[in-house]
Amino acid sequence: MTQKQREALFDLITLAPYSDSHLSLAEENLAESAFIAEGWESEHPKSLFLEQSIARAREAAESDATMAAYIESRAALFTDHGSQTEAYGVVNGVISRDGQNSSESAFLAKLKNAFPKAD
Repeated sequence: MTQKQREALFDLITLAPYSDSHLSLAEENLAESAFIAEGWESEHPKSLFLEQSIARAREAAESDATMAAYIESRAALFTDHGSQTEAYGVVNGVISRDGQNSSESAFLAKLKNAFPKAD
């Protein structure tokens, strides 16, 4: 996974709890584990990126349209089947950790539909 894809993945993980306005402790712990597992290869500190990611997620969550556009912009960075499958799996794992409600299912459906068709 490239650094740009990692950043997009972290943005999606950060946005996911806004789909149902609830971040459980289990989801938070799994998100932190994902951040550690995926690594970080940037001159910018991960903590600064995460602060900015939270701000972007809050802005994106203001309406269904802005959330869908944000999901699409982040998903567009995953251009092959492998990276799309990995990203979806990580986000799905975080969301599903404490069970999945209808808002979270809708978020995952938007994410799945947003992935470009890989060659």
